[in-house]
Amino acid sequence: MVRFLLYRPIAVLITTLSIVGLGLLTFTQIPVSLLPEIAIPEITVQVSYPNTSARELHKAIMKPLKNQLLQVNHLADLTAESRDGLAIIKLAFDYGTNINLAYIETNEKIDALMGSLPRDMPRPKVIKASASDIPVFNINVSYKNPPSPLERGQGGEADFLALSEFCENVLKRRIEQLDEVALVDLSGLSLPEMVVIPDRAKLLSLGMNEQTLTQILQRNNVELGNLTVKDGQYQYNIRFNSVLRSKQDIENVYFKIGETRLLQIKDIATIKLRAQKLRGFYTYNGQRAIVMSVIKQADAQLLDLRTTLQNLSKEFEKDYPQLAFHISQDQTELLDLSINNLISNLLIGGLCAFVVIFFFLGDLKAPILIGITIPISLIVTFLCFYLFGISINVVSLAGLVLGIGMVVDSAIIVIENIEQFRAEGKPLDEACIAGTNEVMMPLFTSILTNSAVFLPLVFISGIAGALFSDQAAAVSLALGISLLTSFTLIPVLYRLFYFKQKTSIYTPKPNSWLMRQVEKVYHFIMHLVFKYKMVAITFFFALIIVSIFLFFAIPKQGMPNISRTELEVKIDWNEAITVEENEARIAKLMANVNMLKEKQIATQILYTSAFVGQQQFLLNRDLQQNFNEALLSLKVTDKQVFEDLQNNFKHYFQKKHPQATVSFSAAKNVFEQLFSTNQKMLEAHLISNQQAEVPTPTQVEKVYTQMLKQNLQTNPPALQNRLYVKILKEKLLFYDVDYERVFITLKTIFNENNLGNLKAEQRYIPIILGGEEQQVSTLLSQTTVLNSKGQTINLTNLIAISTQQDYKSFFSGSEGDFIPFAFDIPTEQVMQTQAHLQKIAQGEGNLTINFSGAYFRNLSFIKELGIIILVAIGLLFFILSAQFESLLQPFIVMIAVIFGLTGAMLLLFFAGNSLNVMSAIGMIVMIGIVDNDSILKIDTMNKGREILSLMESIKVAGQRRLKAQLMTSLTTILGLAPTLFSSGLGAELQIPLALSVIGGMLLGTFISISFIPLMYWFIYRKK
Repeated sequence: MVRFLLYRPIAVLITTLSIVGLGLLTFTQIPVSLLPEIAIPEITVQVSYPNTSARELHKAIMKPLKNQLLQVNHLADLTAESRDGLAIIKLAFDYGTNINLAYIETNEKIDALMGSLPRDMPRPKVIKASASDIPVFNINVSYKNPPSPLERGQGGEADFLALSEFCENVLKRRIEQLDEVALVDLSGLSLPEMVVIPDRAKLLSLGMNEQTLTQILQRNNVELGNLTVKDGQYQYNIRFNSVLRSKQDIENVYFKIGETRLLQIKDIATIKLRAQKLRGFYTYNGQRAIVMSVIKQADAQLLDLRTTLQNLSKEFEKDYPQLAFHISQDQTELLDLSINNLISNLLIGGLCAFVVIFFFLGDLKAPILIGITIPISLIVTFLCFYLFGISINVVSLAGLVLGIGMVVDSAIIVIENIEQFRAEGKPLDEACIAGTNEVMMPLFTSILTNSAVFLPLVFISGIAGALFSDQAAAVSLALGISLLTSFTLIPVLYRLFYFKQKTSIYTPKPNSWLMRQVEKVYHFIMHLVFKYKMVAITFFFALIIVSIFLFFAIPKQGMPNISRTELEVKIDWNEAITVEENEARIAKLMANVNMLKEKQIATQILYTSAFVGQQQFLLNRDLQQNFNEALLSLKVTDKQVFEDLQNNFKHYFQKKHPQATVSFSAAKNVFEQLFSTNQKMLEAHLISNQQAEVPTPTQVEKVYTQMLKQNLQTNPPALQNRLYVKILKEKLLFYDVDYERVFITLKTIFNENNLGNLKAEQRYIPIILGGEEQQVSTLLSQTTVLNSKGQTINLTNLIAISTQQDYKSFFSGSEGDFIPFAFDIPTEQVMQTQAHLQKIAQGEGNLTINFSGAYFRNLSFIKELGIIILVAIGLLFFILSAQFESLLQPFIVMIAVIFGLTGAMLLLFFAGNSLNVMSAIGMIVMIGIVDNDSILKIDTMNKGREILSLMESIKVAGQRRLKAQLMTSLTTILGLAPTLFSSGLGAELQIPLALSVIGGMLLGTFISISFIPLMYWFIYRKK
């Protein structure tokens, strides 16, 4: 093949340029996204049943619903949480489950149960999880000059109602018209309601009550439907206009008093359009705003979407000068970092490779030839991305960053081998052919081993396996294309570059000063190793023993630690406060931060967003909050400000609100949302053995007290006071009052008496029979009810009010109902903490504790990756056995792999890093790389033994492969070295991987130079 291509340079060059041009053309067509499009095996069921307590919701609805959903096929785990008026069930499935079929089955199970659930309860929502459902931007919309304060009743609500309608009907639609946008998910909206406030004095004078008024309005708001009428040869559709569509329609409703008197609703009541009762809202930089979360199309170009949205925001600012638009939580920052890392690593790594090759070869042409393989390999790899449907994302780019240092290895080996044949006196053409053919098979084996070690990554359970398959594909494609380039293009270009030397006698270039020094060191090492063979073997095996100790000493975790600059503070005030009071406390908290002048923290906060109370998102599964909860998010300039701010918040809550439950975490990016990296190290689930319900608050209080005595710091389960209103039936009989009348009166004074909907042009507006908001005691004392004799009875005579403390949330899982406790502790304290908690539970009796958390997830990851490393080594052995036609020689290469793992752990340990998913993947990659030089060296030794003695063949092979071995090792190491000095999230994810590869390569190269020849000699010394 090489001979055929060598004499057709124009065909080779034109073909290469055509493929490269096609790659450049298709590059713009490749989807750009944060993550690969993967099906997340998770379904969320949302149950909304307003005005129902958490305990009632848990007992009457969640338990039968949970038991029904436990029957769904391929279900791995189920967790449920019930709160006042809201419940969430999360179904986790085995990875590989057809999530579409699971979605259909989940809906079928819910439909089968609907007949036994309350009729007035809306059907539960079933939401499929998807990586593409995670918002990539938040657009915050607010008034530049707020017209009024946030408090209700001061005129600001009318303006915010207008802004909410504008965002929902205008801005949302304009953004969703973009080709790249799938959905705009909104929260912070103020929703309208039409309230009918009756004049009680007039009602009483007319002998009417709220029940009568309700019936009048409902009779006049009936949808009668349509009729079809034939009139000769024509046919008409007749529509009855019998529904209420405006405030005037309600005011003009007629009703009859007595036999002759006609009145209108406006005569006895005031009609107002106002905002619905606040259940929650959103603020940006302390100002009330509306947040629009942008969810992109699966195949959209993410960076194009960002540019389009930025331009659209500028248009909005020009078209609507009274509004302010700000973009926050930009997930494209992670993609930017990955692209910047790729570009910087490409430039720096390419420059380093050029310098290394120049110093070793002493020629400008050779580095240029080798450098050509980098852009060609990358461009053709992008063409393969397009053909195989792989997107440009954080994972695939990480694979390319990893492969940059390796794509030049094949070219280096081919060129250096051609140079050796020319030095032996072969003509240029023959040297190109023989030099390429000699290393073709071992190089193919090397690339095959590089790619084969990625195969076990697909066996990583869950989402991790799906994600890292893109990385494996990117590296394998880049290496495969670089190998093909080295066998086809490099010999042709080498012949063209040195064509003038074809007829002249080739004079080998003398070794550079650097190479001469390297050779001296090499000969010294070989002399020592072969002179003191047993000492050398003892030393090398001592390194392996050290690696065993390192494995147990090095910290282990799932994902590497990442320095973040966006702090999330989740607050539960543990008091029955209103949404307005919730926001006021958040404002005081931020005012305290603004007073921290000594560290200038306030000036280093880029923006602040607060999700106060309940939110209105359709797809955000993590923001299911109650009225007295809030999520505060603060973007800061650097990690130090992040930590200072967190410490300040801790001190503030301990001093001002010690009863509040507060947790701190870094704001999740899309990567962390999928992997749940903010999960606490240990979670304990307290379960009652005697009853089907959760342990009582008294039992839990005793357990929590014991935890504090054992210095186990955690937050107690949230409790809340509930107000219970009991209608006294004996009093109803005594005063001759109808039960229904009292119930409707209570709903009316609390603004919960819904009469139907006002069918306006663009939305349905609820019609509420109610009044002005006042304190509960005032409302009850001023309200009266008519009895059957027309007498007025004070409402307080008919009801009894009491308070009771209960759990704020009820939790349930496949093991039953439980109370959770979370512990943020170091890994080494987990086992001891578990033992203490088991003792506490046994001491209380009738209680059991189950454990979960990041510790067990990390442990599972490490075990899984350990098995995968063994599988990768096994695959490597099978490939090498086929290459060498020997079952013994592959073990020599395996030794280099073992020492490579030792070097990886040594560098991770001394760099203060951990054994995590990324470093383990680095080890898997390193396994495929570190064996390359050993494969070539053993292949050369085998060929040398046919004409030379054993020792001579070892020396010749070592000498011939030394230069190429050092160049390939250094280019790989230097290609990854820039990652170690990069900053940002993308770099921090790659640093453990780079450390593993660099550490393995450093020790593996030394072993290949010294120990591999010694082991080869030991095996074949008697043959």
